Amino acid sequence: MLRVAIRDGQAVLDEAGNIAGRGGYLHRSPECLERFVKSKVRQWKSLRSGIDRDQRMRIAQSIRTRLDREASLE
Repeated sequence: MLRVAIRDGQAVLDEAGNIAGRGGYLHRSPECLERFVKSKVRQWKSLRSGIDRDQRMRIAQSIRTRLDREASLE
């Protein structure tokens, strides 16, 4: 699972897992990422913060890039 956290009021992918504060987690599966991007829920309870569609798309793209990078190393 990959951690998402709030930094400077924006939701970001916490690749190192060391951003202070509350975090939320996403599965690495493409299906989970699609549901995350398409979700109409504005408030992510675990973060106690809203994430707009642009932030969701940016996070999903960061995750896809990370997964592609990991796959190329295998």
